[in-house]
Amino acid sequence: MELGKKAKPISPEEMAAVHHALESPIRRNMLILMNQGVLTVPEVARAAGDKMLEYQLHRLELAGLIELEGERIILTEAGVAYGELVKKEKELGGADKI
Repeated sequence: MELGKKAKPISPEEMAAVHHALESPIRRNMLILMNQGVLTVPEVARAAGDKMLEYQLHRLELAGLIELEGERIILTEAGVAYGELVKKEKELGGADKI
């Protein structure tokens, strides 16, 4: 898994963008899949569905959780960290409350 350069969010605006990105169950699932190695746009579309895919990816990118290079998805440091958090919460049955 290749990591981008962007550090975890530190400003209130960046935290708000992360919160908005993670309030969607679709985006939480996409982030879990990406942390498991699903790292191209077509792979995400097959695994998570293509409903509003561009919008979903755009929200994750705006939050600094991923970077897009063509069809390749690169998880940022924050994307890896939040992806692990979301996965753990889902395993505990609480991901719908994040």
